[in-house]
Amino acid sequence: MKARRSSLQVLYENHDITADLKPHLIGWTHTDNLSGQADDLQLVLEDKEHKWSGPWMPDEGAVLKANVIRENWEQDGKDDSLPLGQFEIDEIEISYPPSTVAIKSISVPETSSLRGEPKNRAWEKTRLSVIAGDKAGKAKLKLFFDAEDVSYDRIEQTEETDLVFLMRLCNDAGLCLKVTDKQLAIFDEQKYEDRPAIDTIKRNDPSIKNFRTRTTTQGLYRACRVEYHSPKRKKNIAYTFTPRNAPKTGRTLYINQRVSSIGEAQRLAKKKLREANKNAVVASITMIGNNVYLAGHTLNLQGFGTRFDGKYIISQITRTQQNGYEMAMELRKCLEGY
Repeated sequence: MKARRSSLQVLYENHDITADLKPHLIGWTHTDNLSGQADDLQLVLEDKEHKWSGPWMPDEGAVLKANVIRENWEQDGKDDSLPLGQFEIDEIEISYPPSTVAIKSISVPETSSLRGEPKNRAWEKTRLSVIAGDKAGKAKLKLFFDAEDVSYDRIEQTEETDLVFLMRLCNDAGLCLKVTDKQLAIFDEQKYEDRPAIDTIKRNDPSIKNFRTRTTTQGLYRACRVEYHSPKRKKNIAYTFTPRNAPKTGRTLYINQRVSSIGEAQRLAKKKLREANKNAVVASITMIGNNVYLAGHTLNLQGFGTRFDGKYIISQITRTQQNGYEMAMELRKCLEGY
């Protein structure tokens, strides 16, 4: 039986530097987030010859691409590869003793117009997909839009970076936003929770290194009520949403936000209640690394207890390799009915 091996292939400005890295690479870490945070990649190198802090030191703003390669992992002679995406180096840290260099990179380029540039602009009679497409194009990103669109009579960006502005719009609409591998993605996480689980993790799985779970009623709401007085139509629009299997709490979440119809109020009430309640049951699992699970995938947990068994969505997955290839996952239990 052949030995299982895993390694990281790295391209620097489209030049493969894997062979140069290999003798010096102490470890690496990659974090894949579902929404709200940029993905990142960090390399830690030994530097006793001062190459990486001297003539081989990379440039800030340089582009890295990386792939995780597994050899003989599932069976002899069978290899697989996981593309981690494209990153821009935004920080280099040198320390000693011992002499090491940490190269940190992020999926949202600092050089992109999305970050670090507060702007002012107003839109009339437009949609979220149109605004996002405009912002993505200026940042030289592709737009992936997988959600029910949101319409605006008027919307303003005031002293906000494009990324902060888009995040505000997505939060207000109950949608997720992620920038990864030269793509701006806006999506409805409910669609992803509704997809079939790609795998089942059982309590006795030998690849589990650590498991922790938690359930709470703190910050949860039983229902959400949206109320809005339309001065244009001179009428009140109000809707209260209570899901099946609502949390055992008497609290109601009140939202005063512009809506134009009962249908829009219903959609908003579900999204806002989902955002408030989605962390009612969460789990953390550290396992031997694989190249199958990604943020946004759903998994079934089995044998962890009646309250904790069920379908979960991966909200974050951090892959590391130092003494071995591992992954640490943050999961939350999928909500039913909203």
